[in-house]
Amino acid sequence: MTKGHRFVKEDRAMTTQQTQAQTQQTQNPIPALVRNAFNAAGQRAVGKSDQIAAAIAALRKLRRVLLDQAGTNAALQVVDGPVSGFIMERNMRAFATVGEAPSLVPLPPDLALAGPSASMMLDAVDNGLILHRFLPGNTAIMQMVPALMGCLCDALGGTPEAGTLLDVLRKGMTEDDPRLAIEAPVSQRLH
Repeated sequence: MTKGHRFVKEDRAMTTQQTQAQTQQTQNPIPALVRNAFNAAGQRAVGKSDQIAAAIAALRKLRRVLLDQAGTNAALQVVDGPVSGFIMERNMRAFATVGEAPSLVPLPPDLALAGPSASMMLDAVDNGLILHRFLPGNTAIMQMVPALMGCLCDALGGTPEAGTLLDVLRKGMTEDDPRLAIEAPVSQRLH
């Protein structure tokens, strides 16, 4: 009888763990959403540069929405910073594994940021922004950048140079002076 009771407890514990894992997966749909869109975009892409352009178009759209809705500071914190951090972390991991800095992969010179593959990635960003309304905090937005960067690095077959990528993401976007966005007006700073 005790032995059977123990199995019931173990079954309940396993069921609870499975339920928690399923709950975390349902609470975290962004990486799967982005990856599925990227895979579908890859099927419609004309070549690698088309896939690269699709990932960059999605990052640009996310940055544009944040810039328009929340300002320069949000674009810097949610897109620019995590993009640089993702590249740095990826390079540091490669350095720790191989013992030397990885070579940076250049972005294709002419990127067509429109087309069937790009539209799929742009739709993924739109869907992620819709999910943002229903997920706690800024979970959806904060998970979109690493997911999109993972797709971009997969398409490139390596890591891009951070400054060049940020220049491409910022191109044509009018924004406040970043120092003003970070420092804030004198009346809003703590003394």
